[in-house]
Amino acid sequence: MNDRAYAAANTPLIVCVGDLIDEIAVRLNEPWRRGSDAAAQISRRRGGSAANVAVAAVAAGGAARFIGAVGHDVTAHALEAALVEAGVEPLLQRGGRSATIVVVVEPDGERTMLPDRAAALSLRDPGAAALTGSAWLHAPAYSLLGEPLGETTRHLFARARNAGIPTSLDASSVGALSAWGPAESRRRFIDLAPTIVFANEEECGYLNLLNEPLPGAILIAKHGAGIAEVRSARGELLAQRPAHPLPAGIDSTGAGDAFAGGLLVARARGESWEDALAAGHDAAAAHLQRQAASANNEEAS
Repeated sequence: MNDRAYAAANTPLIVCVGDLIDEIAVRLNEPWRRGSDAAAQISRRRGGSAANVAVAAVAAGGAARFIGAVGHDVTAHALEAALVEAGVEPLLQRGGRSATIVVVVEPDGERTMLPDRAAALSLRDPGAAALTGSAWLHAPAYSLLGEPLGETTRHLFARARNAGIPTSLDASSVGALSAWGPAESRRRFIDLAPTIVFANEEECGYLNLLNEPLPGAILIAKHGAGIAEVRSARGELLAQRPAHPLPAGIDSTGAGDAFAGGLLVARARGESWEDALAAGHDAAAAHLQRQAASANNEEAS
């Protein structure tokens, strides 16, 4: 293997398609009081599931390209700058108003998300060059919800499949999938033919993934802050590994995306499932540490 091929194998390019969002995090210091006041800490950061995976892939030692649509506004410039600073190559289309999400984190760590996806849904086909040099293509199920983003995502997955590039899909959330229902969600996932599907406990139950695996897809089942496991397309357990312990009440926003980014880099390098799970857990823990440090710095300033 020549030096260039060796470098590419050890720094695989993970391409992520989806939302790049201006995220406003509201951490409540006390229980929510509907119609009244509740003290809170409020911070602003770059968000979006697909963008989070791209950033995590770079932090895990890979390379990443993010494909998405942003507004033609000041927020878009800040979001792009945050991606570039994190080492991600942005491939952005512009127009309209950038997406925003409010994440409300209650004292026990429970999260409620209020997204306004705006321009993120307007992504049109970026062309075949978008996958040049890629070792993997990833999208959250959010990227299938809304048009023309959904059609663009389906086209990119078809191109990756034809080019022999492995793909992954994150089930995203039961709240999002409820727009289709479990049967239609499964049908759309099967049509996409991902190599890997990521799903947490609730999503696995909603889609019945443990009893009826998706044809041809490896399942990465995440059991909250506990054990993550890998199951074959026949449902056989291939590997499992516990997550790192988390402090009570921690804001876990983005931890699942970071897990995916770390795992995908490891698999793109050809590492075993056990090592890939370990890499995913390490990436999630590192993300949470950075997020906690950032929140502490904001609180102190």
